[in-house]
Amino acid sequence: MTRDFLNLRSYGYKDLNHWMEKQTYMAVGLTMMAAAELGVDATPLEGFDPTSVDKTFKIRETGHSTTVLMALGYPDPAKVYTTPISRFETDQLFTFV
Repeated sequence: MTRDFLNLRSYGYKDLNHWMEKQTYMAVGLTMMAAAELGVDATPLEGFDPTSVDKTFKIRETGHSTTVLMALGYPDPAKVYTTPISRFETDQLFTFV
């Protein structure tokens, strides 16, 4: 059944990589929620070079490839974050109707 499903995604819909990325993000979301329960901050990271990450950590040798990275850590209690994180003003991001 699994082989048939993967064949359908690979050859029928031709969206196997896209489907696998969706599955990865479901796991990332659950991991982020679990981290929050433990008081750990988490954020997904995109915009990286997956080939260099795979090479550095020898990911391809395991038969896998990198689709997303996640940073985990504790906030610095000495820093007080009072400004919004967004790089743009609200009126540049939203259109109110």
